[in-house]
Amino acid sequence: MINLFKHQEIGAKWLEDKKSAALFWTMGTGKTRTVIYAARRIYEQRKIDRVLVLCPAAVQISWRSELAKIAASESFDYNLLRYDSSELRFKCEYVGGHVNGNRQHLPFAVVSYAMLQQPRHVKTVSKWAASGKTALICDESSFLKNRTAAQMKGSYEVASSCDFRWLLSGTPVSNSPLDLWAQAEVMEPARSAGPNKGFANWYAFRAEFVTLVSRKMGQIRFQEVVGYKNLDKLTKRWEKFVSRVEKKDCLDLPEKVFIEREVALNKETWRIYQEMKKKALAQFPDGEIKVEPNAAVRLMRLGQITSGHYGGMETPVITVDEKKSTITHAIECLSDISSEKIDWLLEQITEGELSGRVIVWCRWRRERERLALMLKEKGHPYSEICGDQTAKQRDEAIMQFETAAMANIPFALLAQPHAGGFGLNLQAASTAVFLSNDYSWATRMQAEDRIHRSGQTQKCVYIDVLAVGPDGQRTVDHVIFEALREKNDLATWTTNQWRKALDDE
Repeated sequence: MINLFKHQEIGAKWLEDKKSAALFWTMGTGKTRTVIYAARRIYEQRKIDRVLVLCPAAVQISWRSELAKIAASESFDYNLLRYDSSELRFKCEYVGGHVNGNRQHLPFAVVSYAMLQQPRHVKTVSKWAASGKTALICDESSFLKNRTAAQMKGSYEVASSCDFRWLLSGTPVSNSPLDLWAQAEVMEPARSAGPNKGFANWYAFRAEFVTLVSRKMGQIRFQEVVGYKNLDKLTKRWEKFVSRVEKKDCLDLPEKVFIEREVALNKETWRIYQEMKKKALAQFPDGEIKVEPNAAVRLMRLGQITSGHYGGMETPVITVDEKKSTITHAIECLSDISSEKIDWLLEQITEGELSGRVIVWCRWRRERERLALMLKEKGHPYSEICGDQTAKQRDEAIMQFETAAMANIPFALLAQPHAGGFGLNLQAASTAVFLSNDYSWATRMQAEDRIHRSGQTQKCVYIDVLAVGPDGQRTVDHVIFEALREKNDLATWTTNQWRKALDDE
């Protein structure tokens, strides 16, 4: 028998009466379990006969896992449906509960947002939702913040076919208050009834809550966001639709401890880093104060260098297939420069203070691959979670990690934040290492809270590995780390902010 925490019981009861609602609860407070119980109750009340879950691909495994746990402990009756994109239909993947009984099973269909980028999948999913009384759950709803994105438009169309529409997110505003517009559109497609009520369009919404200044660059004029206003009114608009819970208010969780470990680059790596830094700074026009999103792309090369490699898309090349038709494509050229941070972490995992179970977050694919190879050579157990895995491969990686935890043996789970940082429950470990950091504060928080969540009994330790120069000089690792600590998103930085940050290294 699974007992709900008091805040989960209250949240499930609150959702029962809400056709449009949002659980904007802090990560780790049990949103998934709460919403499953709420769906089950309105199913028993015959308000719905099916549930559609939209979520990032990496989160699908968490839904399967949570439903299986509830079915095993309470004989909860449900069918887990998998969307077959090749056949454009749903297939039953698993039946939970009273398998041999005559009771009905509540269908749970779990579909990734990525599927809704294509009209044919949107049409199929919408038709399935419209064929019954459907409760739509949009997990990690911040993935819908971009109003022009195909997956947001697809989600909106699907939502229009559903009877209940619930959003789940720990970080609904990851960039700016404007993130809420698109989420509100999906939560309440009839704009006359939701938080966007009264606004003719997005531009009217923006004018109400954003301060804009007209800028000119050459012959081009553009509007720059310089601040936000009337946020109390925005909060008021969302008030009746939102349940907000923070971990400190409802869970007795252990403390978080943050540790920084600086690792010196060798002289040759430092020379390459300095040369790349000069090139990056030279690309910034003097005196520019506009937001510079491309700076993150330009300067990611510095982060690659501190992690021991350098790479990018090289000049397109021409190849010829068997039918003699030409194909143009780009090749990715990666060069390993050094391995200072990886070597330090390898030693700590195999022989040092991290010899138990540890989660290693790697922004870069190459550093994850290199660390995996080194662990394999050392004979140390590990598994990986990355973006190009199948759902089955991800499931197997998680299972290996959990098996090691039950057997109390050392294990390293190597994960990339955008693949493993959302939705997964990794509380079998209490130590997480950030070998490199993503630019997004929301992504960082998601990754941190994979281990700091309900059920965790150990103190959670977070170690950031920061590269320094041969004489202790600061690097871009420090710039990113300190920006995240201040809850900044580097993608929103202006040219001058980037220049100052690098000049102050």
